[in-house]
Amino acid sequence: MFVNKIVVCTTLLLLSSAVHSQILFGLKNNGPTPAAIDGQEGSPPNPLSSSSSTTSTTSTTTTSTVKPSSSTSTSTSTSTSTSTSTSTEPPKTTTTPAPVPTTTHAPQPYPQPTAGTWNASCILLTMATQFNFTYTKKDGNTTYGLTNIPSNATIGDHICDSKTSQTIVLSWGPTSSVHSFLMRFETKNSSIVLTQIYITFALNDEEYPDAKANQTIQLQRTRQDDFRTPEKMSYHCTRPQHFNLTETYGSQNTIGVLTISQLQVEAFRQANATGFSSVHDCDSSETSDVVPIAVGIALVALILVVLISYLCARRRSTSRGYMSF
Repeated sequence: MFVNKIVVCTTLLLLSSAVHSQILFGLKNNGPTPAAIDGQEGSPPNPLSSSSSTTSTTSTTTTSTVKPSSSTSTSTSTSTSTSTSTSTEPPKTTTTPAPVPTTTHAPQPYPQPTAGTWNASCILLTMATQFNFTYTKKDGNTTYGLTNIPSNATIGDHICDSKTSQTIVLSWGPTSSVHSFLMRFETKNSSIVLTQIYITFALNDEEYPDAKANQTIQLQRTRQDDFRTPEKMSYHCTRPQHFNLTETYGSQNTIGVLTISQLQVEAFRQANATGFSSVHDCDSSETSDVVPIAVGIALVALILVVLISYLCARRRSTSRGYMSF
């Protein structure tokens, strides 16, 4: 009985040793099968294949664990790229340029008249003339106008036959509305004086569109002492001279002002005269009596001041001499 147990144990040990050596030999020569690594179904049930499968699974798990990290990094990069591409630039502010201020130019002054020369044989005249006047507008109100006698005005008419009165007339403007300027000279008490100025000025629509239709301005001046000059002499005055103009003869209602400058005129000239005679200047005749009187008064005042100063000084020195004794 004891012997049988020993035989059975020995047989089991031999069988187990053979199985163990066979397993070791299989592991050494064959190794784990690809089916076990891939974990495919249909692989034979084997204890070692279970262990190998576990190791492979662990390796795969490790690999899959790393991949999410890579995936996360890619996601981050993608999200960053998306954020960069979808970021919107700040809206550009469009500035509207400020409107350029329009400068209103001040009205330019009316041009100054230019001097012209006219020779009517008995009267030789050089002057620059400007006059302003009042006229009626279409609405019935009154306003002012200003005009010059052009230097190219023509001699419209002249009277030289009389030995006591001579006249010259200047004309200019369009044929539909001719303007005229008359000057009459007379001899009085061995002098020649300007006795009348008469102006006819027809308003046209081109120059005065606001004027009442068919309106003609008539201005005149009647005095007996303008441009007074000795006979056989010419009257000369460079500075502007202003003369009030009225509408009718003898009227005191001034409706215009005439300005004459750069003037030299000679009436009652000799038939063979070629130019102006000796000059009688307007300023010299006005100041000839005033200057000597002013100089005399100044000299008298200076003499009085010197005399009074001398007497005061002499009296003071005399009083000091008495006090020394």
